[in-house]
Amino acid sequence: MRHRFLSLLFLIPFALPSFAQDSSPWRLFDVTDTTRIQFTHQLRFENLDGQFRAGRLGSSDQILLSRTTVTGEYRRDDASVVFEVLDARQALADSGSSLTSRVVNTANLQQLYATVKVNDFLQQENTLDLKLGRQTVDLGSRRVIARSTFSTAPTSFDGLHSALTLESGSRLQVFYLQPVPSSPTNLDDLLANRTVRDQRSDAIELWGMFSELPALAEGLRGDFYYIRLNEKDTRSQSGTNRRLNHYGVRLFRPAAAEQLDFEIETVLQRGSSHATAARTDMRALDHQAYFLHADAGYSFAAAWNPRLQILFDYASGDENPLDGSMERVGDVYGERRFDFGPTSLYGTFARTNLVSAGYRINATPAAGMRLMVAHREFRLAESRDTWSGTGLRDTTGRAGRSLGQQLEARLQWDVVPGNLTLEGGFAWYAPSGFARRVGGAALESQTQYVYMQSVLTF
Repeated sequence: MRHRFLSLLFLIPFALPSFAQDSSPWRLFDVTDTTRIQFTHQLRFENLDGQFRAGRLGSSDQILLSRTTVTGEYRRDDASVVFEVLDARQALADSGSSLTSRVVNTANLQQLYATVKVNDFLQQENTLDLKLGRQTVDLGSRRVIARSTFSTAPTSFDGLHSALTLESGSRLQVFYLQPVPSSPTNLDDLLANRTVRDQRSDAIELWGMFSELPALAEGLRGDFYYIRLNEKDTRSQSGTNRRLNHYGVRLFRPAAAEQLDFEIETVLQRGSSHATAARTDMRALDHQAYFLHADAGYSFAAAWNPRLQILFDYASGDENPLDGSMERVGDVYGERRFDFGPTSLYGTFARTNLVSAGYRINATPAAGMRLMVAHREFRLAESRDTWSGTGLRDTTGRAGRSLGQQLEARLQWDVVPGNLTLEGGFAWYAPSGFARRVGGAALESQTQYVYMQSVLTF
């Protein structure tokens, strides 16, 4: 059965109508001055051999994911209403799977918001865009708040988002948001693709400001931002009672042919949080944590247009689990796939208690094709803190810090630009040090993850 599913991914291109080969993408409904309706269907098979998470049954995991989205827009003058309905389902998974609500979410109202555009706001050539309702959000590099591109059920928010764009190109965003967690979260419900209505979380609120400056200096751009996260325990949703201020700076030079490019981003977290989400945990800890990302790249004038990047990431961990402070970076709603590899069934590494260095190569073997190869080494920032997402921890620190190395590759092909994209990739992880010694770990000598997917848009 698995082979039949895989074959479907490659039979789709030949089933497309011949007119899809035109220069402009084919759509089931024509776009007009007032309306737009678009359908997208994604089919992805994933297989993981060598489970690295504690407490999972079996050493392998597999899943077939199907995601269908319908988006539409009605526009009149400078106002519009936008909706998106998402249906993400699974097959092949079993009771030992690492399924989450970020993977399966059926019959979900992903977005429903109204927009208003105000021209010449405060002065000529300024534009103010207001968005009110349920929406997905991308900010800057997408490391803090993002709509995930790999998780089949990305997080939505209810709230208000505004963006003021100046004549110079500078942009200021101000927002107030409350997340809408995907449901259900129970494994049995996820395996059965059961539909549970998503509801806004009143336990968490995000607000802040995000400024984008496109011309700090010649070729240099910058983002500066402040984000406040308030979280509290409720009967329906437990949390670590985070009250965190995020102060972020990002400086970067975009990639260009035969030029050096770079990116440096750091976020400082200050405030308070609890060590665990248990309701019996009433102790507020002084929270001081940060993460740093840095990379440098060069685009060569050669066949396949290769670009080489050197990568470094540091995300602080909790130095001492017994003191009255917390130094572990708390993830907000950012994307990690582009830094640390695929998520979904894989998701080996996250932006917390981590040190990693490596390299990445991007190339275009042919028109419409994109190839990426990356290799990274990983270590814990603090040996006594948790390896995020695995349930593994050594509070004595004797297991060391080394986690091992990862090799990743991905190939994307726009078979019919705007209508069909095929993609395949793999990640190979070889554990070492802490990952082999910590109590409770039963890691295989290596973890292998592969996926193949098709995305059809019409």
